[in-house]
Amino acid sequence: MTPGIIKLIAGPGMVLSYLIAAAVLIFTVLSYMDLGARYKGIGNAYVYVYASLGEFAAGLIGIFIMTEIALSLALVAVGFGQNIDKFFIHGYAQQVQSEFTASFLPEYVSQNINMLAIALIMVCCCINCAGIKQVAIVNIITVSYSILSLVMYCIISLIYGSPKTFAESTDPLSGKGGVFPYGAASVVTGAAVTVVSYGGFETVVSLSAEAKDSKRDVPLAIGFSFGIATLIYITVTLAITYLVPWYSLDEGTGIPGSLEAHSLTIPKHIIIGAILLSSASLVLCTLTTLARGLLVLAEDGLIFSCLSYVSECTRVPVAATITASAITILFTVAFSYEILIHLVSGGALLTFAAVCYTLIIISYTKPADVVDESTGLIRSEVVGSVVSEEDLSPEGVGGTSPGYVEHQDWKVVGWMSAFWKILAVGTVLYYWPTGWSFWHVRLPLMMILGFINLLILCYIRYNYIIQPQREPGFVCPGIPFVPAIGITLNLALFSALDFAAHLMTIVYVAVGFVIYFGYGYFHSKITLDKQKAQDSSLKFDSNSEIEEIECSNK
Repeated sequence: MTPGIIKLIAGPGMVLSYLIAAAVLIFTVLSYMDLGARYKGIGNAYVYVYASLGEFAAGLIGIFIMTEIALSLALVAVGFGQNIDKFFIHGYAQQVQSEFTASFLPEYVSQNINMLAIALIMVCCCINCAGIKQVAIVNIITVSYSILSLVMYCIISLIYGSPKTFAESTDPLSGKGGVFPYGAASVVTGAAVTVVSYGGFETVVSLSAEAKDSKRDVPLAIGFSFGIATLIYITVTLAITYLVPWYSLDEGTGIPGSLEAHSLTIPKHIIIGAILLSSASLVLCTLTTLARGLLVLAEDGLIFSCLSYVSECTRVPVAATITASAITILFTVAFSYEILIHLVSGGALLTFAAVCYTLIIISYTKPADVVDESTGLIRSEVVGSVVSEEDLSPEGVGGTSPGYVEHQDWKVVGWMSAFWKILAVGTVLYYWPTGWSFWHVRLPLMMILGFINLLILCYIRYNYIIQPQREPGFVCPGIPFVPAIGITLNLALFSALDFAAHLMTIVYVAVGFVIYFGYGYFHSKITLDKQKAQDSSLKFDSNSEIEEIECSNK
């Protein structure tokens, strides 16, 4: 994906795009590390929203996240199929499948069908159904090979590249050149698009049930993976633009094409193997994340309960895995590679913003809704604290060991809702389409709104008590300021995306409403528990009336 963004969006300034994306996501990383340490079992943004805001918000965000993960999976699978077709069979697969499907499918659908991508998804589905250990073994092998191949590519770039290639290349057709051929603003757009490259947070937390000590292992895994990924992205981007002119890159051939330009055949084939293996590994892991997410939604009754079937032999959610594969295949047919890039980026940014928001609410909420360690599902109970029993009452707030504070969470929700609304108004002012002067009107208004939001955060910080944790692990510093900065920056990058990403977000929410109110609301665990409680109450009342009648007759 990186070579395509370099050529079409940011140019050599793509290096700065990755730096901006990493700086923005540091605040999201800290939020994920905190939440990953708090909850054992299956963790993801859906679980965190469920624990903080309840079923309705969790149902919407859960369906939203599952759609976003399926889109990212389809993006990688389509890229895998395109690389196989170009480098090994020279477009023959695309030609055959287009001729075969043109007779009975519309032209748009026929052009998007990628049989190699579909085959990859089906193979990964079978491996996932075999068990999580097999997935881990395959992933370790492919990641090791990919990292070694990228190190080789960077060394080749130093040998064959030139500083002039990076800084002075000018496209002879368009006349654009320099480090920022599309302007400085394109760097921000590039940062928004590259956020999809950091989607591994959900994969790490979704597999937290496999960790022996999740309070220690999950935050470390998130932090190290983020740092290593950022280093790799920046280094490889520098190597690409150092080796060949940015305008000569092909979004399809990418890194292997840059080696082919220097007639380096053997390194080219090594890199092709690394790209294919890393793509297959990513599809494998992402499919696991999607299946586990669907399992949680099904267990909570928000989608069809048949998807909660788990194999007794492998302990794998087979039905959810097959369904996840089918949804991904549908997306590979429905959208082209270029459209998938923007759709996935928008979903990732909003998911990250939701996680930051959730951390603020959970930090001020009495931990009553937690995750069952044996199943990874939400269960309702009051969790014991590391503080003494005397400190569990609100009167213990002023002591050295603050206790739980009742009912302050919804007050924080109210203040954070105001924070969101003010932030939305500020975003609209930034992109205001009228002739209002930016420097004289819109910027001063945005600064005033930002100051108001800062006052809201200060009020929350100094008037409400952060609730104690049982066996605390990693704790995000600077709550609520650090997560709030994460919210602001993620939404700022989201606003830099194109109209298709914003439109697809509305579609996500609409689909979530339809599924929740069409099925989830009537079949959720909370609704069924309420119905059972009402039936039990009615049965008890009727039995009492019968006993009273019998007594009066006697």
